[in-house]
Amino acid sequence: MPTAQVGDLTMHYLEQGRGETVVLIHGNTSSSVWWEPTLERLGGDYHIVAPDLRGRGDTEGPSAEWTVELLAHDVRGLLKHLGIGPAHLVGHSLGANVALQIALDQPGEVKSLALLNPGWVAGDMPAELADPERIRQMVENKDLLKLALRGVAMLHPVNEQWQRLEAASLKQRDEASVRGPAALMAWAVADRLHELAGIPTLVARGAQDQYLSTQAVCQKILDRLPGATYVEISGASHSPNVETPDEWGALLRDHLARAGA
Repeated sequence: MPTAQVGDLTMHYLEQGRGETVVLIHGNTSSSVWWEPTLERLGGDYHIVAPDLRGRGDTEGPSAEWTVELLAHDVRGLLKHLGIGPAHLVGHSLGANVALQIALDQPGEVKSLALLNPGWVAGDMPAELADPERIRQMVENKDLLKLALRGVAMLHPVNEQWQRLEAASLKQRDEASVRGPAALMAWAVADRLHELAGIPTLVARGAQDQYLSTQAVCQKILDRLPGATYVEISGASHSPNVETPDEWGALLRDHLARAGA
């Protein structure tokens, strides 16, 4: 269980393989554990780094005042600590937003982008999802949080693997959960995405995701990022990386190959 001291964090991450570096950035109420099926399918063909973001998983440190920009800064700090140069960035949900922010901050350090069920890019998170009272109830009642987790991977069977994913997600600090809506509503970069036009980009989503990363959410990215490839994954909702890992793994391999990895 490797860790690195990155600023005010003791940052936990998974690492495997050799070759070009692929950074896997997990979503909100999640952790690097959600990337384990992807690691299995990529094997040792790439140097993979999958961190636990601030306030999540086994990373330790302050988490009450996070922003998407701060999460991106943390990941960049980890890559610098590990001596990693330009890399391929893969993000799921909130992690896709973090990957975009890293690319906006340091486009020369990004070889390609794979955005899986990305989040909102124009500060337009639906009000019902951003409702502080709803978040407070989930923080106070973890059974409600478990129900919400089922909603982000509703096509994953309830089995031993699901129990592992759920346990990893429940490690998210309460203060990080409470902070989420404000952080996501404050992040609006749609008008800057054209700056990333030279970076090979895949935008993918589970076809059954009708509430979070909808086709309209993805279209806002595609409209501003000419040349990006868009793929829908059948049989998946918000989390194809755990719902349909074979299809997602094959798609990611193809994207990396096209990007020269």
